Amino acid sequence: MKCNSLHGDLCPLCNLPLALRTTAVVRSANTAYPIRIDTVPHCTSCASDMTRAQQWADKMRDRYEN
Repeated sequence: MKCNSLHGDLCPLCNLPLALRTTAVVRSANTAYPIRIDTVPHCTSCASDMTRAQQWADKMRDRYEN
């Protein structure tokens, strides 16, 4: 998986830099539209730790919804 760094955006739990993780790739077969790639901010250490995953998700939701 290729991750692109988000400059200056840090994880709310561990303060490590966040990366962009691909969530969906949408291709249009018979149209002139380009490929769309959806990405979300991601912290490899916190989002992958099942004991902290829900806490991490709640903090990220609060950060980006407010």
